[in-house]
Amino acid sequence: MNSAADMPDAAGDEAVGGVLGLTDYIFHLFAVVGRHREARLEAGLKSLGLNLTRYRALSVVSGIGPCTMSELADFTAVDRTTLTRTVDQLVETALVERTTPREDRRQVVLTLTEAGRELCQRSMQVIFSVNGELTTDLPETDKRAAAAMLEQVLAQLVPEPALRERLMLRDNRTRGWVSRQPGK
Repeated sequence: MNSAADMPDAAGDEAVGGVLGLTDYIFHLFAVVGRHREARLEAGLKSLGLNLTRYRALSVVSGIGPCTMSELADFTAVDRTTLTRTVDQLVETALVERTTPREDRRQVVLTLTEAGRELCQRSMQVIFSVNGELTTDLPETDKRAAAAMLEQVLAQLVPEPALRERLMLRDNRTRGWVSRQPGK
């Protein structure tokens, strides 16, 4: 009888390296690459007094302009409890302002302060530098193929078209965010 390592995974893929099928191996690599990249980003952001979660919140508010907590949650992929705590910290340090519109007291709108904009710009340089280091040896065609593959996976995870387009930075509100990024 074959061992589990010799068997195809649930998707029917043959084992890679005798352990995981190709499909599972891809998601294993997503997790490993993501975690190691995040550790490098955390180290770079620490000198600015930020962690990755606070950077992501600042970046989203900077990128799409005033936004609601729901919009921030969509773009940061951070759980609501952590996100609320993060926004509280950003408000306490005068990097973000939190307001409640008169027309809907249930909403909270977040806006960057000038100090928040300045810190966000400095922190983006850390992110761009790390991303550039990690992809410098990859040909443009490989980068485009990877992006296309990730978009296909995202389409399976996010069936709602409008949200999916926003997350892929393709709607009108996020186009300005993308145009301000280096390498675009």
